[in-house]
Amino acid sequence: MLYSQLAFMHIFLHMLCVIFSFWVLGALNVDAWFRKGETGRIRMFIILAAVLLGSALSNFIMDFFRLVQEAALLF
Repeated sequence: MLYSQLAFMHIFLHMLCVIFSFWVLGALNVDAWFRKGETGRIRMFIILAAVLLGSALSNFIMDFFRLVQEAALLF
């Protein structure tokens, strides 16, 4: 696989995983964790948590994909 294709796949996977994480975090009752009226902090927390979780998930998937490709070279 070419490096440009791998980079494009990684960027696309990052965006997809961040959107998925944002969707999952929307189900949490985060309002109870903050004081009343701190909507800006709540939004920032959800966005940062979605980026962190999404990038971690994306890196896990890409690492797994690379390890499977390298394991195929053993056989």
